[in-house]
Amino acid sequence: MTPLTCDQVVKQFFAYLDRAISGAPLDQIEEHLEECLSCCDKLAFSRQVDAFVKARVPEGKVPEGFEARVRQALQRAQEGV
Repeated sequence: MTPLTCDQVVKQFFAYLDRAISGAPLDQIEEHLEECLSCCDKLAFSRQVDAFVKARVPEGKVPEGFEARVRQALQRAQEGV
C-alpha cells in the first residue's frame, strides 16, 4: 500500500478526530503520524480547534457555511506554517 502524503493525512484530520475512519485508511493515517512530526503538530492544533468548536457550538447548531470557513482558515494557516 502506498504511504499517504501529508496533504492526504491533513485533509482527513477531522474525520479522524470524529472516529469516522476505520480499517486500512485509519492504519495508514496512524502509520504516517508515527513518522511525521509536522503532521503530529498539525493534528494537535486540529484537536484544539475541534475541542474549541465543540465546547462553544451546540450539537447540530452549526451555522450554514461554518465548516467550510473553518477548513479554509485552517488551510491558510497550514500554508503559512
